[in-house]
Amino acid sequence: MEYIITFANTNNAIKAESCLLNNEIQVSVLPLPPSIKAGCGICLRLKEDDLRLATQLLESCGIKNNGIYFKKGRGREVSFQAFPEQ
Repeated sequence: MEYIITFANTNNAIKAESCLLNNEIQVSVLPLPPSIKAGCGICLRLKEDDLRLATQLLESCGIKNNGIYFKKGRGREVSFQAFPEQ
């Protein structure tokens, strides 16, 4: 499953990318999907296997996310659903 993490501002998104890449978590910077109205306009995409460690690393780096979403569906039937707080 694919997850995206949103941020309140671009500065936090860039800091988060750096924090995760420095800790060998593979992330991609993407435009925020139009269906998600929360955030700064960009988000980070990561794999399910990396989600727990990524959230722990972001917390230890002092970077707060604006929300975590998981991708549902394929092709034109894609939607994103908020991931429950852990």
